[in-house]
Amino acid sequence: MNTTGFPAPPASGTAALDPGYDYDVQRTDPRGPARLGDGGPQRSRRRPPWVRWAAFALSFLLLAGGAVLLYLFIILPLGFGTSLVAFTAALVPVAIVFTAVWWIDRYTPQPRISLVYAFIWGAVGSVALTFVIGGPFTSWITPSEPSDVTASFLGAVIQAPVIEESMKSAGLIGLLIWGRRYIAGPIDGVVYAALIAGGFAFTENILYFGNSFHQAQAAGEVDVFWQTFFLRGLLSPFAHVSFTALCGLGLGIAAERRSLMLYFGLGVGGLSLGMILHALWNGSSFFLPVDPASPLAGFLRYYASVQVPIFLLLAGIVLFLRLRERRILRRQLSDYGRAGWFAPAEVDLLVAMGRRRKAEKWAGRHGAVARMGMRDLIRASIELGMQRHSVLHGRATAKTRLQERELLERITADRRLIGSLTQPVVRR
Repeated sequence: MNTTGFPAPPASGTAALDPGYDYDVQRTDPRGPARLGDGGPQRSRRRPPWVRWAAFALSFLLLAGGAVLLYLFIILPLGFGTSLVAFTAALVPVAIVFTAVWWIDRYTPQPRISLVYAFIWGAVGSVALTFVIGGPFTSWITPSEPSDVTASFLGAVIQAPVIEESMKSAGLIGLLIWGRRYIAGPIDGVVYAALIAGGFAFTENILYFGNSFHQAQAAGEVDVFWQTFFLRGLLSPFAHVSFTALCGLGLGIAAERRSLMLYFGLGVGGLSLGMILHALWNGSSFFLPVDPASPLAGFLRYYASVQVPIFLLLAGIVLFLRLRERRILRRQLSDYGRAGWFAPAEVDLLVAMGRRRKAEKWAGRHGAVARMGMRDLIRASIELGMQRHSVLHGRATAKTRLQERELLERITADRRLIGSLTQPVVRR
């Protein structure tokens, strides 16, 4: 074994492949990635990288325009002082969401640019579209002369769940259109959905906290503001996340199975279930009994008996998916190990978070470039294993074989880079 902790495969000889694996790559020289073959006939040309970057740039420009409009017509009327207080208070729940997303995503990390886009879409794009579409939709579903209670009920229980969840889920559809590399499995869908929902709740909380702060100033009491902060900032930071995560989960399962029918069925099913939970959350305020002596008592009982079990169920599903990712990665990388690409010790290193950190720390002692190479090798290996799992549930195509070849070449190049920076020039 060399000093990198990644033993080099044999210099010659064909790797023995299990006959049950028709997706493994015949490799006559493990040190020569150029000899992997042409990857089969290419029936479709890949999009140039600039196309994806141009799409992202255009999207960010549109989102920047939406942010300016939100600032001019919604944030600015609150006033600078009120906006600052509301913004600071809204940082608390969004920080809780960010922490949860970091924990979920760190095992198979997503590209940072797409994570930033997801949050901005939720905080700007989905909010702007909700304001644009929500008003006409509410007018369409509201009777000609409604009472105040009827109009409020329709807006909270019908308009908000349907429009808000649809606009948030539009960000997930955009990520799927740009490429399956962003949403390739259930955990990916949950991560992006959580960021979009967290961004939406962040902007919404600024508005709620700003209005309650105005009311507190007008009444000369701070109880109104702290009650709003307690309900939205501490009790329900994951409310929007739970609603939108169901659509992300459905789209992620469909992406893993590579099924167009599942995209539609599970996507619409998850979106509909998210709308139902959203309507249940908003509608509770219309049906719960209110005790004047203790206004929050009825809501807290409902919260503990209904919302907490729903949240724990969803948290259990996410935890199961995290453990499932670990099993998938070990199984698929072991398959590549039998084909001669990884040693058993390497597979153990790649599936354990602690060993990954130790490997990066060891490489970092030889310089920043070696640490970057180790980090890229780990990420490429993770992507290789998860992609193989997805392909085995669908079918291998010329594009997936080319992607596999590129990942194997990237792993080989990272091995060479790490070895050149860590092995002594003069043999001891």
